[in-house]
Amino acid sequence: MQAHENLKSILEYLPPSVRLSIQMLPPDMQQIQEIRLRSSRPVGICTAGKERFLTPSGTFTDDPQQALCMSTEEIARSFQAVCSYSLYSHEHDIAEGFVTIRGGCRVGICGTASMQGDGLRTLRHISGLNFRIAGEYRGIAEPILQRIGTQPAGILIAGTVGSGKTTMLRDLCRLLGDRFRTSLVDERGELAAVLRGVPQHDVGQKTDVLDGYPRAAGILTALRVLTPDCIVCDEISTQQDVQAILQAAGCGVQFAASCHAGSAEDLHRRPVLRPLLEAGVFRYCVLLEHAGQIRTIRRLAQL
Repeated sequence: MQAHENLKSILEYLPPSVRLSIQMLPPDMQQIQEIRLRSSRPVGICTAGKERFLTPSGTFTDDPQQALCMSTEEIARSFQAVCSYSLYSHEHDIAEGFVTIRGGCRVGICGTASMQGDGLRTLRHISGLNFRIAGEYRGIAEPILQRIGTQPAGILIAGTVGSGKTTMLRDLCRLLGDRFRTSLVDERGELAAVLRGVPQHDVGQKTDVLDGYPRAAGILTALRVLTPDCIVCDEISTQQDVQAILQAAGCGVQFAASCHAGSAEDLHRRPVLRPLLEAGVFRYCVLLEHAGQIRTIRRLAQL
């Protein structure tokens, strides 16, 4: 687990007052998932899925009157640091709504949208930053391979928002990528967290990362030029994704992917997943409880 070390690595990006308050927290209170900076409002700290406010003395409170507040100027300076004082070089990231910093942590950006045609060109008047503390939980996917065997076998990781799908899929990619030629299609940069061409997370020694590729395009690119045994991708959501997966699966490539679903039965209620289930692309479903806890591993033929 590297979340604590990653918390240390982001301190330099935070306003001095926030940095000092976090350093004053007792070690048992430093298992932080998110730090939310909002202009003219209290600093929010998310732990165990609950958000509280940070005080100047290094404690948590539910009373906004006792909390440390951020000014617009502090937000602006922190934003500049996140962008390495070069907004131009991060234009694409800003338009996507987040910037990846050292350690694989992602900083979500809130502001006023500047549109160009139907698309978002950039953000201005930055009003908030959300530092998501990345963490590698090595070994949490091992029960999956213990249950189904070490060969790639079509694995669908399902859960609700905040259940730990990305964290579980990242560790599964690491395990598969240490054994087989694996292509990771990381459209949103959440799995490998590539920074200047270097994955910030361990996703396997035999894993090729297609960072920022649209999911369907990345799958077809991997199929054509990387000869993978397995393709890993997150959040299957469009018909284009489905068609690309069916094409690659038809060539013998196995998939590990994630999707939103609260139960095994929910999988069949999602029209976008139905063709993949009917074609037998996924043989196993891993249902997550919360915070990366496995509820059950089920063979899909038994659903």
